[in-house]
Amino acid sequence: MISRWVTGAALSAAAITLVACGGGSDNTTGPGGITVLPSGAVSLSAGQSAPLTTANALKIDAGNTGSENVLVLVDTGLTSISASANYTVAATGIGNAGAVSQPATALSPAPLGTSAAQAVWAPKLDVAFGMRLNERSRARFRGEFGAARAALASRRPSPTAARLSLASAAPQVGDIFNVNVSDDACSNIQTHGARVVAISTQAIVLADTLNPTGGFTAADYQRFATRFDTLVYPLDVNNFGTPSDIDNNGKIILLFTRAVNELTPANSGSYVGGFFYGRDLFPTTAQPGFDPCPGSNFAEMFYLLAPDPTGQVNGNVRRTGFVDSVTTSVIAHEFQHLINASRRLYVTPNVQDFEEGWLDEGLAHIAEELLFYRESNLAPRSNITLSNLQASAQTRNAFNEDMSSNAGRYRSFLLKPSENSPFRGDDSLETRGATWDLLRYLADRKAGSASASDAPTWQALVSTARVGIANLSAVFGNDLPARVRDWNISHYTDDFVTGAPVELTQPSWNFHNIFPGLTGTGQTYPLKVDALSSAGATGTLIGGAAAYYRFSIPAGTTANLTLTAPGPVSARVIRVR
Repeated sequence: MISRWVTGAALSAAAITLVACGGGSDNTTGPGGITVLPSGAVSLSAGQSAPLTTANALKIDAGNTGSENVLVLVDTGLTSISASANYTVAATGIGNAGAVSQPATALSPAPLGTSAAQAVWAPKLDVAFGMRLNERSRARFRGEFGAARAALASRRPSPTAARLSLASAAPQVGDIFNVNVSDDACSNIQTHGARVVAISTQAIVLADTLNPTGGFTAADYQRFATRFDTLVYPLDVNNFGTPSDIDNNGKIILLFTRAVNELTPANSGSYVGGFFYGRDLFPTTAQPGFDPCPGSNFAEMFYLLAPDPTGQVNGNVRRTGFVDSVTTSVIAHEFQHLINASRRLYVTPNVQDFEEGWLDEGLAHIAEELLFYRESNLAPRSNITLSNLQASAQTRNAFNEDMSSNAGRYRSFLLKPSENSPFRGDDSLETRGATWDLLRYLADRKAGSASASDAPTWQALVSTARVGIANLSAVFGNDLPARVRDWNISHYTDDFVTGAPVELTQPSWNFHNIFPGLTGTGQTYPLKVDALSSAGATGTLIGGAAAYYRFSIPAGTTANLTLTAPGPVSARVIRVR
């Protein structure tokens, strides 16, 4: 059974003094099983920790063996992420830092079986565009959910919706419909013809008639429809819920369009793989209390990158094999967005807003991870190592296509943990990596066993009127600040510190093992850890962020630490060895 969480009460414990060894009949046992000596000092074993608070200094006596330790400071003020908390740590009696890890220099994890140099030159997925798009959509339609529901309930005719009238009759392969492919929400309509190229139980696949030549064949499009039916649709629906069906066709529309390719400027090192646009869920004609959105396609749909083997669009070559290899993961990601938005708008009662961007994106990245598990036949809470990923072509391909981007984003976060947070309302890779890993960590802790299903957890985060921090707290517990503290500590302790309690581990992934192998350069685990010296340390944290300081205490000596922090900074010392 998973042990109980360390609660916020532990943070406000009375002054604790640490001793690496010691004994005596007057010893007592403090929080976490720590031995408290008559002097008030305590004895930590490897993996044990004790709090450093602003109210009480922390005295550390190394005993006869000496010790190596890490100090982790976390800003647990989650209600105002834009605010920052300053801290100052004073230290006396400490030795050198011991084995302080330094950031690796590679830009991102190389795909398995690929050199780091090759990975650097490959185009990188631009995940920021979709978030910016839907933040604009969220702002545009806030307060108009009720009118949209009323319009759907009345099924009032909408002339503009005939632009994509796939609900009017059973479409046939070869039919052409006019679709708005503009990235403007409700104006500046850009109409393209879209041909029906495949139909399946759950999908209608459209191809823009203006797509570059030499792209997917009819068989390729049918394969995507089949993969959606048999893989992505059941995976996302089981974990996030059933989407709405505003166009009454019982299907999701997948549009491969050059409009996605056009979003990437010439000579860019990144590419947009696709997007979902919340505007397509809103009516096109005026309703009481609703400002119409003529640009809406009024359909459950998303937009996907088209192959461009000769670089007809902005000179960016997008070979068919490359687009094929990245598209299924993009579909899983965008389908989560569609499910999340459509359920909030038309399925779950009394919802008045879309999910906050950082959490919606984190859940979409969870969808990518779930696709990896399905395609690799691996599972959450199996502490996946590099050898697991390299065990077969199936696991290598699944990681490269579905999971390497998550790993790369998480790695970017670890390089700058004090400057980034899971809760920032931006579209950075660091935020996305942090949010994905926090969700995985929280779900692992909530599950309690390796075999437990995470689906109810993901569904609870989607089928609700709550958003953001309030949503996380309702699903994972009101002690969220303490859990965020433990999650930050786990970046250091997981699979590295012997004896660390389960709340300081990450059961699904062994990134201490994976990252050095992925870089292909023999570098270390990338978490930014500084040395704590007798000069102490100062810094600034944003809500949810952390700083790490490694230090040793020579045998037979005593060290003292004090913390000054006017903000909500939680600090703990963990004995490493």
